[in-house]
Amino acid sequence: MDHNIQLAVSLYSYTQQWVERNEFSFEEMFMHLSGLGIHQVEIVGAQMFNTYPVLKQEEVDQVLRLANDYGMSFCTYDGYTDMGKKSGIDMSTREMLREIEVDIQSAKRLGCQILKTHIPLELLKDVEKLAKLYDIRVGIEIHAPELPGNEKTQKYIDEIQRLQIEHIGLVPDFGMFILKPNKALINKYIEKGINEELLDFIIENRFNGYSETTMWEKVRDLGGSDIEKLAVSEMFGYLSWSREADYEGLKKILPYCIYFHGKFYNIDESRMETTIPYEELLQIIANYGFKGIIATEYEGHSFMLDDAMEQIERHIEMEREILARF
Repeated sequence: MDHNIQLAVSLYSYTQQWVERNEFSFEEMFMHLSGLGIHQVEIVGAQMFNTYPVLKQEEVDQVLRLANDYGMSFCTYDGYTDMGKKSGIDMSTREMLREIEVDIQSAKRLGCQILKTHIPLELLKDVEKLAKLYDIRVGIEIHAPELPGNEKTQKYIDEIQRLQIEHIGLVPDFGMFILKPNKALINKYIEKGINEELLDFIIENRFNGYSETTMWEKVRDLGGSDIEKLAVSEMFGYLSWSREADYEGLKKILPYCIYFHGKFYNIDESRMETTIPYEELLQIIANYGFKGIIATEYEGHSFMLDDAMEQIERHIEMEREILARF
């Protein structure tokens, strides 16, 4: 094994335990990860601090103390620029820049090397100045339904090149590489009472010229209601899939990648992700010579699956087994 890839875990992976059932504290998460030999974590500001975006010092001190007790360090800080704080009024670019600066400051307070956030193209130059000032790197997440090789991603790369940006890069989310609908997703819709014929229609016609809007119009005309509308929204949004993974697009953006979100939804008993081609993705990243982290990000809570601890363990085992071959 001669690659330079390090494994980390996003604490977002424990969403169900942290948010929905209020069972886990930072200590329980750190204890679990320490047992897996994981010592780098991503912390999600908006989810995990009561006064986000301006963090109380007592909360920062507490989490840093616990992290130290369990040998943890915060490698990345997941920020969030909330455009809709005021109903019906989008945040101005100046307000967005201020929010990003606050997140950068919070990342530094936590000892993070990287902030992940959303940056409009027109703010790249200003954020670059802030990142240089605070000596931190800022990552723009590329997330489904976007793809590595699409126009939106290319615009960011073009601007990074044109402005000679050094402190801002990309954070590809592996959810972009889903190759088929997840079985847990299908089961969720069925449990909610979806019309299975309409569900089949949505899946079979996902790539037959429909947009999200026109697909919903068609499904509505066929008798669809709220659950079918949700299925259309998710399958054309963050749970969309592709006929083929955009490997060539990934290869082209690798020079601009700061780290990766190892998104996954289900690792089966054979230690394979059932819808995302991890073997191929990790081989491309390792062969390129990428030096940095892949942060495990479990999102099974989208399907109300109560198996985060087992799934995180399986994901780490899978990644280690695959990377050991490169």
